[in-house]
Amino acid sequence: MLLIRTHHGDDDAWRDVLCHMGELPGLVAPHADPKAHPVPHEPIPRRLIVVDDRTWQGATPDEVREALNADETWTPDLVLLTNDRTTANPRLRPLLAFRGTGGNTFWITSRQAALTYLVLHRPYQWITLEGFEEEAPAGPGGEREKNEAAGDWEKRLPNPVGTCLESLNPPPRYTPPPRALPLLVQENFGLLVRTDYTDDTAWRSLLDTVHRPGPGYDDPIDDFSDYIDVVDDPKFEDSSPEQIMALVAREETAAGLVALADTTAMRDPDHRVLAVPLEDPIGHTFRVYPETVGTMMNNLAIGNTSIEDFMDD
Repeated sequence: MLLIRTHHGDDDAWRDVLCHMGELPGLVAPHADPKAHPVPHEPIPRRLIVVDDRTWQGATPDEVREALNADETWTPDLVLLTNDRTTANPRLRPLLAFRGTGGNTFWITSRQAALTYLVLHRPYQWITLEGFEEEAPAGPGGEREKNEAAGDWEKRLPNPVGTCLESLNPPPRYTPPPRALPLLVQENFGLLVRTDYTDDTAWRSLLDTVHRPGPGYDDPIDDFSDYIDVVDDPKFEDSSPEQIMALVAREETAAGLVALADTTAMRDPDHRVLAVPLEDPIGHTFRVYPETVGTMMNNLAIGNTSIEDFMDD
């Protein structure tokens, strides 16, 4: 991903953008000496180039595209630009975004951009980005008119992708884990990761229910043990949803989310696990009963349902 500061009128706005995005893995700032800032080693290779250079003041998406095409050394999956709207909206800090491989421009919050970056390596994310283009298009006529108040301008623009993330308490934000974590390979239909180790009895009960939901769940599959991979490794204790998102590599047949047995799941009498979407709606976590996990994972993996279908339950 490439983030370019193209509006230098407000240093606070730029600092807010970087704060909302968090301490993302793979961050590289351009430098005269390439050895001074090597790409950090991560379980999943990533690169986030952040450019704060007045040379790019006022640059348009077309100008950035032209520069990328002329260079031909690196094509980012997603390009982000700050502009007047980024400065005018301190709550969301919207960014103008477009795919490096083509597509239309759209609006996205800096926080949503960060969460999307964590999963850009996964297959078919272009479908998610196409959805973003439809959800918050930045079409012609979206520029601020002369003498137009910032509030009036904001009202006539579509809400940027990720607006609802700001209403969460606390809003999601990636921070590096205190220790190096191994890669999580999502080889099966589903993946369940244990992140709380305070109650082994609760964990066994939760896991048994996930594998064998019991009567009342009208599904021909009685045992989901062969369909859901389980990670029971103390290395992942207290890992955040964002940290787990950044570690999940995916096979093409896997569901587009990962389930976490976190502290809330262990303490909840119903042991509802945390479902963490890895594709649209990225970052919109929700709770699901352990009896439903197997059916949810299988149906998502084969495309029978969408993540939103289970968020509404």
